[in-house]
Amino acid sequence: MIKTNKDKLLTLAFQGEVSPAQVVRTYQATWDGRAKMCIGVGGINYNLKTGMEIFGWANGDRAEPGVSTDGVGKDGQKNGYRQKTGVGNKVQVTSGDVKGDYGTIIGKHGYRLPGNVQHVQVHFNDKTLDNLNIGDKIKVKARCIGLRITGYDDVMIHSGSPELVEGMGIEDINGKLKVPVALEVPAKIVGAGYGTQAHSSHIDIQTCYPPDIKEYGLDGLRFGDIVALRDVSCNYGRHYYRGATTIGIVCSGPSEISGQGIGVTTILSNLEGKLQPVESKDANLMNILELE
Repeated sequence: MIKTNKDKLLTLAFQGEVSPAQVVRTYQATWDGRAKMCIGVGGINYNLKTGMEIFGWANGDRAEPGVSTDGVGKDGQKNGYRQKTGVGNKVQVTSGDVKGDYGTIIGKHGYRLPGNVQHVQVHFNDKTLDNLNIGDKIKVKARCIGLRITGYDDVMIHSGSPELVEGMGIEDINGKLKVPVALEVPAKIVGAGYGTQAHSSHIDIQTCYPPDIKEYGLDGLRFGDIVALRDVSCNYGRHYYRGATTIGIVCSGPSEISGQGIGVTTILSNLEGKLQPVESKDANLMNILELE
């Protein structure tokens, strides 16, 4: 087992709201020149949930499971919501028909839309989903910034709550952290997201070369799976770095748009081999956070 400094973290409230589904344009050009009406980003997704397979959804493109939310107010306030909340943090609905109901943050996903829209994704149970409305206000009890694993100050933690990090089954063995993951992914198929900061949004595993999908086991991934990105650093920004390892969560589905693909919310990062992935079929948020 690992120990963390969770008792020293600040716990702050951030306000957001349920975001509507938006589109850049009616049709988008796929990597092979077809016109595709892409759906699945934004809004309340009733039947796309954590634990489900990411492939096979009609017209789905970068589809987000659960409920998409964003911050309210000016840009700085929105960025506070996007950056300082973490996967595993609890969410409370503060307006509308399900005022008082609770949910859990399951990911962060950026998307090029007017106004630089980014989403913090939330899991609610079915009863809450059925009565939730676009525009409903939510409050996040955020506790994640500054989280560290004791003895591993060089392992960076982004967007990860104590509940997530301590629940992942990480083992401290001989100066290495053994991290259960559903899949390891090489840097050569990582795409959009390089060059962005690591506290919000995501990085993509490209799905525009069909043979890679089966070769690297991407076809077996589920929403909420924990994955390891080899030779990818997210210490202070997302970039290629030989020998580095990033651990993240599958937050959105595949894409047929050039350079895009399976979205990964980045959680852990280290440059020097301290993170050692160990394959586990149970490495999914459904199990880690005990989601309903």
